[in-house]
Amino acid sequence: MPSPVAVVIDPGDDAVHTHTALAAHHVPPGRITLHPGPGTTSETGLAHDLLAALGKPPLLPGGFPAGRQPAWEAATAWITALPVTRLTVLRAHRLTARRTMRLLQLRTLTGIHLTLVCHRPHLPAALHQALQTADYCVTADFQAARRHYYGTPAAVSPLVDEPARPANRWLTLPVLDRLVSYDSPAACTAPCTPPPL
Repeated sequence: MPSPVAVVIDPGDDAVHTHTALAAHHVPPGRITLHPGPGTTSETGLAHDLLAALGKPPLLPGGFPAGRQPAWEAATAWITALPVTRLTVLRAHRLTARRTMRLLQLRTLTGIHLTLVCHRPHLPAALHQALQTADYCVTADFQAARRHYYGTPAAVSPLVDEPARPANRWLTLPVLDRLVSYDSPAACTAPCTPPPL
């Protein structure tokens, strides 16, 4: 079961929260900070922002049925494959209930630690409504927020007695690079066949 969603209240929209969360963004140790693009409310746009934060191409090649671009599936696969353990979302007070629900689904599928930063004194109605479906905790303390952005040293370093993971447990990155449209008119030939798992 994933950890509770951390909701950080930044009542004065203090730049220190934004700068600290952005400074925590570092993909190799598994920390992503998402700063959603302004002026969009689409769920697919949020998935594109997430792919860009992961350092992956936000626009997937191929033709997809209307409303069925698999951007969320690609983001989920990359988070699992890299593996990313923490996702901090800035400007969460601007998220629609549907976009927040997408992030909560991502949390459920990947087990990622999700931190939502609300740069307002109170949770907006859409965010409050979406969070009713999840366990969450709220903090306005900057040091607690920083721990959510970075994680704790114990969470980052593996335990000495923990057995090593099998090398081929997840899809390889070359497999994920070859995401091909499932409704392509041309048959898949040798160049688009991924290597064995």
